[in-house]
Amino acid sequence: MKQIFEVIIFGRAGQGAKTFAQMVAEGALLEGKEIQAFPEFGAERRGAPVRSFLRISDIRIRTHEPIVNPDVVIVLDDRLFFSIPDLGNYNCSYIINSNKSKEFFEKKIKTKNPIYLVDANRIITQENIDSPNVVLIGTLISLFDVVDYESIEKAISLELKKKGKINLIESNLKCLRRGNHYF
Repeated sequence: MKQIFEVIIFGRAGQGAKTFAQMVAEGALLEGKEIQAFPEFGAERRGAPVRSFLRISDIRIRTHEPIVNPDVVIVLDDRLFFSIPDLGNYNCSYIINSNKSKEFFEKKIKTKNPIYLVDANRIITQENIDSPNVVLIGTLISLFDVVDYESIEKAISLELKKKGKINLIESNLKCLRRGNHYF
């Protein structure tokens, strides 16, 4: 891992962009890593575009500014490419929740880095949960060595217990596993 691993998560309110950053940060914290996870909201209404930022490091993180040169961009809703014109302008890897072709995104994204497509919506429908975030967390940690799988499992379980959603732990862990083994 480079000194500070930076991620931007794009989604719509209610899709779990903020929770994505929090759960990965919690997993990293369990491993003794330095973390930052913070959202940026526009209009606070369900369905409005949101972004969350995530930093993970083995050294102290001194910056508190929004991320402008991420290592990875996570896109929870591929329709955001139509409403956020500069979404494809990052020179980094992308992990996108979509069933569209890679060629579609190669025209929209200006990077030579890998573009990973995950049909997380299909997976969450099969597992009967409503947010694609955990599937893409699984994909992130399988592609980039930033947090151990077991730490993320623990963080997800703790987060769902804290929210009183114990009944959703097993289906979320299945989604994590499926995202982790997607590639």
